[in-house]
Order: sequence, then structure tokens, then C-alpha cells
Amino acid sequence: MNWKKLGRIIFIENESDWAISHSSVPFIRKIDRNKIRIYFSVRNCENASQTAYQDFDMSKLEVVSEISEYPVLKKGENGSFDDSGVTSSCIEDELDLVYYLGWNLSKRVPFYNEIGVCRLGQSDFEKFRSEPILGRCSKEPNTFGYPWVMKVGEEYFMWYDTNPSWQEGSEVGYRFELRLATSKDGLNWTKTYKNCFELKDNERAFARPCVIYEDGIYKMWYSIDVEGKYSIGYAQSQDAINWVRMDDKSGLKASSDGWDSEQVEYPYVFEYLGAKYMLYNGNAYGKTGIGLAKFIE
Repeated sequence: MNWKKLGRIIFIENESDWAISHSSVPFIRKIDRNKIRIYFSVRNCENASQTAYQDFDMSKLEVVSEISEYPVLKKGENGSFDDSGVTSSCIEDELDLVYYLGWNLSKRVPFYNEIGVCRLGQSDFEKFRSEPILGRCSKEPNTFGYPWVMKVGEEYFMWYDTNPSWQEGSEVGYRFELRLATSKDGLNWTKTYKNCFELKDNERAFARPCVIYEDGIYKMWYSIDVEGKYSIGYAQSQDAINWVRMDDKSGLKASSDGWDSEQVEYPYVFEYLGAKYMLYNGNAYGKTGIGLAKFIE
């Protein structure tokens, strides 16, 4: 499996006081035959994440709009589960729902985050629930990561990462595991508490999976944190529940130099005119921009 890098397509730097830097965790909405809307998370002057977008013409392989005039999803009010920032992660097209991570900062640990949902509006993402749809419980009492939601048969599956415990004496303090929850309506979720696969000894996190169904196989790309540097992994499944890691087949590695030379992460795979493409972030968790790659047989 090989991806041909087509270059960096989006880079945010001092666009406004609410978009100082970053373009993290990209995903799309198709506008018409050629145009897609690329959503991503920017950081404001207080380093809090909110959601912006730019439009991109796939036929010309170029950005065709300025950054959105304002955040289409804003952080919540003080005291809410998303009062320190929001990072949108994916759209479930059939339900017109957007799933996102709500950020909360803490004194004793770096953060404790939970997963929220909003509606896909004409221009904005519309919040309609003040509480998280997937969050802390006795078996998962700490913090969560970016979700991916898709329909599998008659159910909706959510893959998400969670940190079972903050580790005393560890420089980092976390080990994010990738797990599955299921739902009949996309709003009410049942956790399986089952790891999709295990972290290796030198790995400390999985993050924001992207799953597609192709040729009778579920295919997942995801981010792997190894000693503070992200790379992109890959796994396959026959049933979307039991996965086999095949990281050597992910097909996209860091470059020898430039904006994505230190790490690559947050892959988003989509189809356009019968070909597969991938959006991804480079160095510094999206600070250096979004790249586009095309799958080469």
C-alpha cells in the first residue's frame, strides 16, 4: 500500500485572534462534484481549540476559500465539559451528526476530556446537548480522545481512545488504548470496554482512527504515539470488531525534511472519482498544517 504525497494544502498562522495556529484533525464534507469542505481545529490566543474550515477543489487540487469567518464550533461555557476547547473529529453523514472532543483542564492531571455531539447545520455545527454522549464511568474514569463513527450493519460503531489511569512517576502519565462502543441511534452508546488491539512496550497512545469499508474488509488507519512522536498505523478486520495490526502497510511515513519530517498523524481517508485520498497532519500535532496524499496501486 503506497500513498503519493501531493504536498501541504492548508497552513494556519495568525489568521485572527481565534485562529492563531494549527489545523489539526482534518475531515471533510462533500459540497459538489469537485469541491470538498475541509474542517479542522485551530487554536486561539489562549491555546484553546475550536473548529474552522476551508473549501478545496479536488479537480484543481487547490484551496478555493479563505478560512471561515468565525469558528463553526466554539468551546462551551465555563463549567461545561467542553469549556477549555473543542476538537471536531468526524461526520456521520446519514445522521448529519458531528462528533467532537470536549476539552477540560485540571490541576492534578493535564486534562480530562469527554466526547460530545452536535448537528451539521448549513454553516455552523449546532450544539443541542449540554452533556457528553460518551465519557467517564467506573471502568473508564479518566480521559478520552478523538472518536470515529460509522454505520456497521444496523448499528453505529464508535472507535475512541481512552486512558485507563494516570501513571504515577511517569514523565507522560498516560497510555491511551483504542476501544469500541455501539449505538442504535448514534446518540445513546454502549461501551464494550474491549481493546481493539494492544499497545506495544514503546507505545504510549493510539489516536483518532479512520475506518472505511472496502472490498469486504474494514480498514483502519490511526495514529501511534511512540515516545512523543506520532506515526500512522494500519489494521484490518472482517467484522469491525476483531482487528489485526498491519502497521507496515499504512503506506505513509514522515518525510526526510520539511513540515512533516518529524511525525505524521490524524489520517482521514476518503474517495474522489474512484480514487482514494488521505488528509493528514505533520509536525507538532497539526501546527505545521494539513497534507494531501493519493493512493497509488
